Amino acid sequence: MTAQRTPYLIIGGGLAAASAAEILAKKQPGRVCLVSAENHLPYARPPLSKAVLAGETAPSKVYLKPREFYRDKGIEVVLGHAAIGLNTEQRVVRLSSGRHMGYETLLLATGLVPARLDIPGFLLPGVHMLRNLEDAIALRDEIAPGRTVVVIGGGFIGCEVAATAIARGAHVHVVETDAVLMERAVGRDVGEILTEHHRRVGVHTYLRATAVEIRGHKRAEAVCLDSGALLHCDVVVVGVGSRAATSWLTDTSIALSEGGIVVDGHCRTADPHVYAAGDAAAAYSPLLDQHVRIEHESNAQQQGALAARNMLGGTTVGKSLPFVWSKQFDLDMWCVGDTRTYDRVEIGGDVSGYRFVAVYLAQSQPVAVLGVNSAGLAAARKLMRATDDRFTVADLLAAESEAP
Repeated sequence: MTAQRTPYLIIGGGLAAASAAEILAKKQPGRVCLVSAENHLPYARPPLSKAVLAGETAPSKVYLKPREFYRDKGIEVVLGHAAIGLNTEQRVVRLSSGRHMGYETLLLATGLVPARLDIPGFLLPGVHMLRNLEDAIALRDEIAPGRTVVVIGGGFIGCEVAATAIARGAHVHVVETDAVLMERAVGRDVGEILTEHHRRVGVHTYLRATAVEIRGHKRAEAVCLDSGALLHCDVVVVGVGSRAATSWLTDTSIALSEGGIVVDGHCRTADPHVYAAGDAAAAYSPLLDQHVRIEHESNAQQQGALAARNMLGGTTVGKSLPFVWSKQFDLDMWCVGDTRTYDRVEIGGDVSGYRFVAVYLAQSQPVAVLGVNSAGLAAARKLMRATDDRFTVADLLAAESEAP
């Protein structure tokens, strides 16, 4: 197998890939190639469950850069070609089209694929997942006033879809296996507060419940739960998590952990010619003392830029804090840090008015801060970076009151 080697080859079409391509092209114009499995230029994904789904933003408006940008920067863009094989010895990527692309240095930024449900009726028309632009457009066209939507999965994506559907005049049921909505992301205590808000604005919640079947003749008509309850509907949205798009790497020398591509603090794999960034990368986290994948937009942008600088010969180590943002109804939520290892949470502020902050602690050390309709984001980031400072909720509330 022989293929001409591209100096800098990027596999992926999201924010990590686009961020890396821009930085590489500034230093090495005409020597960068970006290959995406999608037929769209790289675009932002957070608007899919919000502005695009609500019909407030045209799909073309979510593109990170116009086509002219890539042309002017000398970035070759190959769309609609999925990577299906990698030979690290010969430094060649095999594409679904049969094309082979060689590389000098490779960045893997393949992102995520949504988890599927192994239940009868999952393939019926009217059953949707929300991961790419086509998904958002198809679902947008199905949600209308008076229609009933069943959302299977009460994480961030499921709750954002529920909020958007309610705003569009639909009736919404959310089915979640945990005790509260968003429990895996924000924990039981905060999840209870947010669940109550969803109920107040009209979302019907089915907690500690599992969808076992989607029924219908020509299209989805009802979702059957393990309790025997039957939720009649017009549309079903499945949002039960995702996995890194790394199945094509399982037979290669690239190390995987928890489905992610293992990288060091430089975003480099054990192969010096291969880097990884974004949702598919499992980078070492000093905060958790283990390799973890972080499925957030800010992480993708920061890792893409970090990988590019190091691909150009830099030695920068990533030190950014995980950050996630969500908008649901009148709730503007942000979280810095990582909530996966906390053993206690402190909540302060106006909880009943949905204006509060929460500090997540592990052995009395803050590991994450969450704010709901709070102006304390900058203060939270500053306090989280001061790793020896064991701050309190009161400290954050005081900082919030001083924020402009």
